[in-house]
Amino acid sequence: MEIMEYRHTLALSVVYDDEHLIELEASLKAGDWTGRARAYTVAENIEAFGVGLKRFADAVDAVAEFDAGADNGIGLIALRFYRIDRAGDIACHVRLATGGLPKESRPEEVFRLSIELQSETWAVVQFARQISEMAQAREGKAVLQVDKPSAL
Repeated sequence: MEIMEYRHTLALSVVYDDEHLIELEASLKAGDWTGRARAYTVAENIEAFGVGLKRFADAVDAVAEFDAGADNGIGLIALRFYRIDRAGDIACHVRLATGGLPKESRPEEVFRLSIELQSETWAVVQFARQISEMAQAREGKAVLQVDKPSAL
C-alpha cells in the first residue's frame, strides 16, 4: 500500500533492524504537505505504543504517545493521539524532523514538519494492530488513513 493512495495518510515502516535497535521511517501525506523522517528505537517501545494506542482507541486512556529519536539532527518521529471534542473525535499531532546530520549541525539545518491529522476510532484500532504486528515481527508497515488534516 503506497502512501500516495490516499489524500491523507501516515505510515510507519521498519527500514533497519539489528539485535539492539530498529530504525523506523515515518511517511506523511496531508493534502499538499508531505514529509518523511527516520529515527531509531527499540521493539519494546513500538510494542508499548501499539498497546497504548489500542487502550486509547478503547477510551481507556486519554492520550497515546510515541517518540523515537530527537529533534537535534539525528531524526525524530513523534506521534500524539488525543480526543478533540466530547463526541470522541480523534486527532494525531505528528512531528517529524530530518536526521543524518553531523553532530555539529546548526538547528536551522534540520527540516521539521508538525501537523494535526483527524482520524476515526476504527482506523486507529487498525493502526494499533498493525504497529503491534510490526513490533513482533521487527519488520513491515503500519498505515493510518485519516479523514483530513485540521490545519489545512
